[in-house]
Amino acid sequence: MSLIRSLNSGVSGLRAFQTKMDVIGNNIANVETAGFKSSRVSFAEMMNQRMGREGGGESAPQLNNEVGLGVRVESIDRHFSQGAMNTSGIGTDLAIEGDGYFVVSNGGENLMTRAGNFTFNKDGFLVDQGGRFVQGYNADGNGNILGGGTTEALRVDFENALPPRSTENVTLAGNLNASTSTTKVMQAQSGFTIEGGGIATGNTELNALAQTLTDLENGDVIEFEITLSDGTTDTLTYTYDEDDTLDDMIAAFNTQLDDEEGRLSLVDGLMVLRAGSVGDTDLSINNISVTGAGEMNFPGFQTTQQGVTNTQTMSTTVYDDLGNAHSLIIELTHVGENEWSYESRFVDGQEIVDGGTGTLEFDELGQLASGDSFNITFEPGTGAGTTNFDVQFGDSSQGTLFTQYSGSNSAKVIKQDGYAQGELVDIDIDGDGRLQGVYDNGQNQMLGQLAMAQVQNQNGLEMIGNGLFRSTSAAGETFIDTADNFAGSGINSGALEGSNVDLAREFTEMITSQRAYQSNARVISTSDEMLTEAVNLKR
Repeated sequence: MSLIRSLNSGVSGLRAFQTKMDVIGNNIANVETAGFKSSRVSFAEMMNQRMGREGGGESAPQLNNEVGLGVRVESIDRHFSQGAMNTSGIGTDLAIEGDGYFVVSNGGENLMTRAGNFTFNKDGFLVDQGGRFVQGYNADGNGNILGGGTTEALRVDFENALPPRSTENVTLAGNLNASTSTTKVMQAQSGFTIEGGGIATGNTELNALAQTLTDLENGDVIEFEITLSDGTTDTLTYTYDEDDTLDDMIAAFNTQLDDEEGRLSLVDGLMVLRAGSVGDTDLSINNISVTGAGEMNFPGFQTTQQGVTNTQTMSTTVYDDLGNAHSLIIELTHVGENEWSYESRFVDGQEIVDGGTGTLEFDELGQLASGDSFNITFEPGTGAGTTNFDVQFGDSSQGTLFTQYSGSNSAKVIKQDGYAQGELVDIDIDGDGRLQGVYDNGQNQMLGQLAMAQVQNQNGLEMIGNGLFRSTSAAGETFIDTADNFAGSGINSGALEGSNVDLAREFTEMITSQRAYQSNARVISTSDEMLTEAVNLKR
């Protein structure tokens, strides 16, 4: 009877929309569930019943009349769109941005989840709220991680100290001021003149000077009593020859004086003595006298510029094999044009058995022209063995230079690679899921890296509750690796991915489902009334 078909169609509609309400209710119930993915219901028409049709043939628009037998639930699909990032401030709360799943193990199989509310248990294992072990790749003792292989439970040994490391490299960088060091300059208190008051030049004959009281004769000797830079005294002599000039006398003086001591010159009639090296020195002209027939009035000398030596002192802490700290001082001294000496020492008097001293040379452009490193070997005296390390002037691979320009002194120690023993005080997790240990000695070390999984078809995953998914044949192949090897995927630490349930959409679906359910109920009640009328025909 045809009314039975309408009754069955109405019942199928009630069942279908009851299922849809179940799905809507589940979505709304999980609106605050971390990592939850909402579902939707897809309907399909049930089989049709063919009924006879008069006529027909090739010219007819259809061969049969068909009546549907109701509706059924064809599929319940998951909506895998990204949920909102909800900041929690808890470092072990993790959220995946992009495609992928965290991998957890219950001891028997690996499961997948988007819910990243993890924590460390008493044994140092990173687990989810159900105690399942978060999978990844643990680092070796040197902080190296080999991803892509078989995953394991991530574990951090909170009691294990970071072993000390002896210093192997110290790097200096910055600028040494080329202009602050000066040479000592002494100048005559008065200049040489000629008759009439003009200023004498280097070509002026000695006997033409106003300061020559009695003409010099061949063989007369002019003696310069001087104090050398080391404090010793000496006498330089010049023997007069007919028609000799000021230049001849000064040349004889310079011939007898080492270039490193200084040079005598004539500047605007004034004799000027300039030391041969920067810094303080005892060099001076104490007296000038004439022995022989001639007589000259030589002026006295005064210091017009004190010699100053520029030094730059740098310090750092270096470590021996046991992690003991030693305070190192490196002092650079400007000893000449574009030339600096360096000397190393330890504040506590540790013995430097080799290296630590030398000379640096710079070119005319202020760039280092000599060797760019030196080695220091010292005895720590703390039970550790002999320690040696390299000191590097600049690091071209890092773009840091060691220069000598006319500017401020900025040279300093920028890094050294040793450290003392460290205790683990914190753990950071970066965007690629790497667990980085933060130690109280200022060092960081990689401890492990989380694994991520991706599948070919997310809709093929089987839901098993608690936000967990199991891979099935419908999901295709499962790929497990680290986040940095999956394009467009990353991990946010200190946040959880919220549910992707859209409440406005769910309420709209709820209203339409309610109306559809009511309409199907009316189909049943109306069909029942019609059946009643048909039964009453018998009376």
